[in-house]
Amino acid sequence: MKYLLLASLATVVSVCSISPSFTNMNGVDLAAYNRELPPEKHVYCVQEADTSTCIRKSICRSYEDWVAFNGRAAMTLDLLNSRPNYGLPNSIQDGPFRD
Repeated sequence: MKYLLLASLATVVSVCSISPSFTNMNGVDLAAYNRELPPEKHVYCVQEADTSTCIRKSICRSYEDWVAFNGRAAMTLDLLNSRPNYGLPNSIQDGPFRD
């Protein structure tokens, strides 16, 4: 039992150490990593600052993840920019008593 627990713990540690840290990679290492993958799995990193701070941090995502993230952000902006209608006219001129 003790050996099984140690073996499973060693497996978890080895799996965690296999996944690369893209934020610590330089451009050459990232290009070498991307060379092994299909284009939709390529990883791209950008320097971004959160809205609550001016400290920039590196954010790395695959191309697929960036497309999904940007799609969700666009839908959120569309929702925030939409105006509830409530069936009311947009202005006084659009009302029923317009000459």
